[in-house]
Amino acid sequence: MSGLFSLLSGSWHGLLTVAAVVAAFIAAWFGGKQVGKSQQRASAQVAEAQKSASQVAVVARKQANNIQEAKDVQTTNAVLNDADARHKLQQSPFNTRDSQ
Repeated sequence: MSGLFSLLSGSWHGLLTVAAVVAAFIAAWFGGKQVGKSQQRASAQVAEAQKSASQVAVVARKQANNIQEAKDVQTTNAVLNDADARHKLQQSPFNTRDSQ
């Protein structure tokens, strides 16, 4: 207690130094909390971006498979003669014509 009185009565420089040190500790503490929050937000955004990228990759693979299947069907249909093509269409489950 006497040390505090000596700081107050003797010189303001010591008191200002103590106040500056306390203010620096407080600023460092709040700054550290802000950095932690920023890092947490950044890691959450990275995880979200990776999830989105993986979903896009899955969709791209599915589209590539669909395109390849369509090309295979076109190739198969191109080599059919008229009688085989007609028979294939008649046997298709999508043929809505009633059997007679």
